[in-house]
Amino acid sequence: MKLRWGIIEILLLSVCWITFYVGKADSKSLTQEEADQASQQLERLRREIKDFEKRITESQSREKDLLDELEDFDQEINLRRKLIQKLEDERNRAQASLAKTRRELDVLQVEIESTRRDSIRTAQERDSLAALVSRRAVYTYKYFRRDVLRAILTAHSAVQMLTRQKYISRIVEADCNNLQRLDRKNAKLIQLSNDLSARKTEESIRLDRFRRTAKYKEELIAEENLETELLKKRRLDREALLKRIRKDQDLLRIQLSEKKLAAQRIESLIKTLETQRESLPVPPEVTWKPEIPFDQLKGKMNWPTMGRVVSRFGLQRHEKLATVTENPGIEIEASEGTPVVSVCAGQVTKITWLRGYGNTVLVDHRDGYYTVYAHLDQILVREGQVLSAGEMIGRVGQSGSLSGPRLHFEIWAQREKQDPLGWLIPR
Repeated sequence: MKLRWGIIEILLLSVCWITFYVGKADSKSLTQEEADQASQQLERLRREIKDFEKRITESQSREKDLLDELEDFDQEINLRRKLIQKLEDERNRAQASLAKTRRELDVLQVEIESTRRDSIRTAQERDSLAALVSRRAVYTYKYFRRDVLRAILTAHSAVQMLTRQKYISRIVEADCNNLQRLDRKNAKLIQLSNDLSARKTEESIRLDRFRRTAKYKEELIAEENLETELLKKRRLDREALLKRIRKDQDLLRIQLSEKKLAAQRIESLIKTLETQRESLPVPPEVTWKPEIPFDQLKGKMNWPTMGRVVSRFGLQRHEKLATVTENPGIEIEASEGTPVVSVCAGQVTKITWLRGYGNTVLVDHRDGYYTVYAHLDQILVREGQVLSAGEMIGRVGQSGSLSGPRLHFEIWAQREKQDPLGWLIPR
């Protein structure tokens, strides 16, 4: 029993030492190391947001052009949305890490309890075996030589003497076996003790990681809530600025010209892509292709978003300015945040921000067909990404728009603008 309690005391001291050591160890956990890269991206977005805040403050102090100020608002709002999305992604990652660590801790705790029970059973069995061997050793030391001699001398026959010698030998053999079993049990007990100490160390490390991840998650939630409130304020500021701009016809004319320049930039980009495609002697191999070729979708194409067409393809007259401008696509008025999807399988070729268009995505559908999605709020794809028909590209917004949330949508076929209403399913 003394031996068993001595081992238990050693285990307790080991656990105390491990806890002390882990507490003094380097505070940088595995979760923190994994979060470093994401933290750098978050910091970069924070710096860019501060730059735009500074530009807006400077523009307000020197009466900068209101359209430039509106652009800065749009850019800052866009960056804040990206920051909030990054924070949400990090929060979800931290949540998944917490759940995983919790499951690991539960499994480890079960294993520790099992090891502890095995250790107790082994110690009890070893104590019983040690007591048996001890009693037999004491008896042997006191009486064995005399009793062996008496057993041999008092035998009535040679057969009886040999039988007594045989049983005495078996007793000696049993004692030897018991001693060997005792050694094995002792070795097993030492191994179990080592396993328990190792598991306690592992548990302490995982608990430390769990606490740090939980703290990191709470910090992300707090920052995400703060950024959401700041975003709401910036949107209100933008609305106030828009009201001022809408009253100024000169600014409206400038904005129309900027929209025209944005359309020209899109046209130039598509012509460049077409020139590159036609210059290739052999069409490049691609790992994707539409289930239905784009040219077979005319009149059967699903809409990129749900809403009402407020501006059609071709020449359009501006009500306030009494001017006529060309619209290279259509504009679909929809609630802010309405999903925008790809009308056909394709590959994201360009993601950009254009004055007059705001957040813009260009998708290549092969064989010279392209679609353009502008005024987006959130962009949920990346350049080079392959999209399926109906896959979400982003959400309806009002970036670059003076007329509220809407989607500007264009279709191009070998450098030629197309009327999207001729391709979309009639409503």
